[in-house]
Amino acid sequence: MGTTLARTRATARHARTAASAAPAAKAAPPQPPVPVQAHTTPASHASTTRRSLLRPLGIVGYDAIEPAILAALATEEPLLLVSEHGAAKTLLLLRLAEALGLELRHYNASLLQFDDLAGFPIPDEQGIIRYAAPPGAIWDAEVAFFDEIGRCRPDVANKLFPIIHERRIQGVSIAKLRHRWAATNPPVDAHDATSRFAYDAVETLDPALADRFSWIVTLPHFGDFGDADRRAIISGVGEQPADGAHATVRELVSAARALIPGVRASASAEIATYVDVLVSKLGAAGIAIGGRRAATLFRNVVAMRAAHLALGMPGDAQACLAAVLASVPDTVRRVISRAMLQAAHEGAWQQVSLADDDPLRTLLGVREPLQRVLLSLTLPGLPMLARGDALCTGLAALPPMDALTVAWFVLPHLLAQPMVSLAATETVAGMVSNIAFMGVSVNGYHPQRTWALAVRSALSKTTLGDRDAEFLHGVIATHATPRGQLTGTALLPPHDLITHLISLRDVCSAGLGQCRDAR
Repeated sequence: MGTTLARTRATARHARTAASAAPAAKAAPPQPPVPVQAHTTPASHASTTRRSLLRPLGIVGYDAIEPAILAALATEEPLLLVSEHGAAKTLLLLRLAEALGLELRHYNASLLQFDDLAGFPIPDEQGIIRYAAPPGAIWDAEVAFFDEIGRCRPDVANKLFPIIHERRIQGVSIAKLRHRWAATNPPVDAHDATSRFAYDAVETLDPALADRFSWIVTLPHFGDFGDADRRAIISGVGEQPADGAHATVRELVSAARALIPGVRASASAEIATYVDVLVSKLGAAGIAIGGRRAATLFRNVVAMRAAHLALGMPGDAQACLAAVLASVPDTVRRVISRAMLQAAHEGAWQQVSLADDDPLRTLLGVREPLQRVLLSLTLPGLPMLARGDALCTGLAALPPMDALTVAWFVLPHLLAQPMVSLAATETVAGMVSNIAFMGVSVNGYHPQRTWALAVRSALSKTTLGDRDAEFLHGVIATHATPRGQLTGTALLPPHDLITHLISLRDVCSAGLGQCRDAR
């Protein structure tokens, strides 16, 4: 994928004319559209000069999110801004609409009524419903901005679905509507260690509504700005946009939009592979991504790379990471650390950057945890650190009983030959140490004790050695025995549990080339 940037820039040379001639958004009368100049086209200038989308508008401190904002403008996909109060979300969006010369409708979603959007329904002579639209109705809007969407009543929120996703209201197309924007404070469930305020009145967005926003952009905290930006804001910078700011915004949007087809044509296969791998790694981290969001991720990566090029920024790994950080709806519903998303990106990027015949690419492409554990110890040509990482992450992805059982049966293999780092070996040994050395006590009443004895009796009738049987008894007693006396709770049949764990033993033995009755 690293080679695709050169092809993207080569394609951008062909996009120069398109970027200059691309139809700009409707301009405000005093400031007609300005074509892209040769010295500012991404093809010739992207790698040398960093341009800014928001600073000319008087919005400082948000350099990190500018590519996501530009990509949302270029694609005209729904955008949701998330931040604490006082972060200039509304000012930012209002100035963008003004710069683009678009007719904006600004709605406070916490006070919104359906009549505010559509007007009053009036049937005509044929029985067809027409709407007597007040001046603020949505019918003539080119931009719909739903502020405080986290405070919106559920019945009103349901009416926003088709507007945000389909540009329709009550099944009727909103012909002029191009951009759908929203802003909210983080709900309680999405507060992290850096949150300073608890917005109790902000509701967690319905997952389906959150998924309608292609771009979910979290604004940085004021305290994280650079010294110069903080002092500029304090001293009142940005009270008015700079001269030529509107032309700069329109120019950058046109350039990014013109670059998107070239990026897609030159790197479509690589980006699709990256997104496919990324989705599996996000899933392993507990972040579910469906087919629609995966397709959105693909489009966002393409658009983000185009936006990076238009702004004069690197268009490969950095752009992919930026797209991931701005494309996961769960971030507005619960705490998801940036480190988790970055780790998923780095793992996906590493995997798709490897040569096709690299054994590490084969290992990273295996999604089933047990297979990954076994391959980490048997696949030739792997670095020791890569083996240890795949071993530990594979064990962590297994259910607790399975993970302990597999760890027990692969540990002798690790001790016999130094295939992984000492830290990885100690991690596996630490997993089994409590049960292996301390045993386990069965708590509860008569049913639990009787069941534990039945498990031990069933284990004694298998071909397992004494140590294996004792360990598996500890595993089952620890993870399959209900705590306390639970009336009506059915204990799992010992035979089923033992058969499952022995099958794991057999898979490990076969995968590691050991004798079935070894030990």
